[in-house]
Amino acid sequence: MNKGKHLWFTTIFTGLLLALGMAAPGCQRGKQKDKANLVSRIPEPKKVGTPVQKVSLNSDFFEGRKVFESKNCNQCHGIFEDTKKSGPHLDSSIFKGSFLDIFSILWNHAPAMEVHRRKAGLQPPQFSSSELNQLISFLYLLPYIEQAGDPKRGEALLQEKNCFTCHSLNGRGKASGIPLDKLATSEQSQVGLIQRMWNHGPLMMDQMKSTGTPIPRFYGTDFSDLFLALKKSKTNTARLSFGVGNADNGEKAFKAKGCINCHSIHGQGGHEAPDFGNSNTQSNITTLSTQFWNHAVGMQAKFKDKKMAWPVFSENEMNDLILFLYSINFEDKTGDPVNGEHLFISNKCAECHFKSQLTKEKLLGDTRSINSARFAALLWNHVPSMEASMVSKGVTWPHLSGKDLRDLQAYLRNQ
Repeated sequence: MNKGKHLWFTTIFTGLLLALGMAAPGCQRGKQKDKANLVSRIPEPKKVGTPVQKVSLNSDFFEGRKVFESKNCNQCHGIFEDTKKSGPHLDSSIFKGSFLDIFSILWNHAPAMEVHRRKAGLQPPQFSSSELNQLISFLYLLPYIEQAGDPKRGEALLQEKNCFTCHSLNGRGKASGIPLDKLATSEQSQVGLIQRMWNHGPLMMDQMKSTGTPIPRFYGTDFSDLFLALKKSKTNTARLSFGVGNADNGEKAFKAKGCINCHSIHGQGGHEAPDFGNSNTQSNITTLSTQFWNHAVGMQAKFKDKKMAWPVFSENEMNDLILFLYSINFEDKTGDPVNGEHLFISNKCAECHFKSQLTKEKLLGDTRSINSARFAALLWNHVPSMEASMVSKGVTWPHLSGKDLRDLQAYLRNQ
């Protein structure tokens, strides 16, 4: 609590005591039973602070990679390259969950990282909340692009899914059909493929129904394989590149295109279709594209019944929308302050941070009205001094999950 708040609280509390002290003694004796209730009805002073801002996924993948390299993470860890390094290769499969879920991986690895850094003569990195958000966003985005494809299998799928009934590619298929060759000039992202298929979906599905042709559904790596076949890749397997979308613009498109009328996110929106907040949207771009198309088949019938216009997307809008769906569970939900208090005491945080009223007020003032990015940055920048203090006192480094961090944050916010 800062000095201004402390003075305000003291003034109000003193005034209440004086008012109670001026009451007639007889009245006080007659209302002894009501005293506890009277005190309990005195409103608690409101904690003044700035509103807690939302932590948003920073969808600029390359800015996050710059932070990864500028903070020397790449000195010990590899991601895309095959070079052997002193630290473990960062497999994208481990970076699942919310902001604090991913930060907890860094936190629990901190003591070992300190040892390696000292040996390498590297200074421990300090992060602003913006830099840490860029780094965690970068790690969060890794599973999004982690999908390989096989162009030869894609060519076989074009035949298997009856695409050549209406289309042609490199002279193969229906001669008078719509050529797929022009898709080879689209941007290097399979989002362009799903965007064109989606916009063409109602006409394509009606034509296939009229001829009794099964409407194709896709599974596994099908979309990666098709995309690479259309890109005329000369290798047997290749990693997909992607266009970087914007999650905030994707949220706007989600509302503007009417998706929110049927779908909800954490209960906010329509209830005729699944709540995206309750589903695992942190899947790679191929899986999300597959889900998008397979969902279109069922959507078309509902749109016809309600006489609703089919939503059409530009490639940028589709890119933004898919990335928004991917980002839904990036922000942390509110934790449990009761469990947070238990963690704070059992991990001996109170022994240093609550050892005096001054240190307690400083910690609460620093953490009461901040988001997860700022909270995590304060924790991380505290690692060197915290580790030294814990070693000197023989205290074990606290191993914390993302849930633990959410609970600790909720406890400190509620003090």
